[in-house]
Amino acid sequence: MISIAQQRGFTLVEIVVVMVIFAIIVTMATISIGDPQMKRLQQNSERVATLIQLAKEQAIFNSQDYALSVWESGYAFYILRENGWTPVSNDRIFRQRDLPDGLAFNLYLDDIKVILTQEDKKKPQVFITSDGEISPFRLDITDRRDWRFEIEFDEIGEFAINSVSV
Repeated sequence: MISIAQQRGFTLVEIVVVMVIFAIIVTMATISIGDPQMKRLQQNSERVATLIQLAKEQAIFNSQDYALSVWESGYAFYILRENGWTPVSNDRIFRQRDLPDGLAFNLYLDDIKVILTQEDKKKPQVFITSDGEISPFRLDITDRRDWRFEIEFDEIGEFAINSVSV
């Protein structure tokens, strides 16, 4: 009879149990980390929606009309002055912003896709009036491969953000 003290090495059952525990730990770590590209899309979608909501509140509070200009890789806010729409400048909140590399916008007005160009930096497409109304629109942020986040605003400024697998 072999005593426990003379036994060397691991049994097959012990090795399998350790491998199962390791697989569970790796799976949990992967789930908790998530897809960094999807998180980046979500963060940018939430930032844009929050800034639009803030522009709506500022428009009401200041009795001032705002607008949003979108191009494929960025966006900027405008304010209505006596001489027309002027880009908001010297404002750290409503400053012009570019999307991170690899992300892009698609804009839909009345369910019609707007062809976005660099010229769109100079003209607003979405309007936010001083009474809190917003031009209804949908803004998609995509990584051009796997994911798309849709931001939909209705005319009273209510919005929803939805993730869509492409």
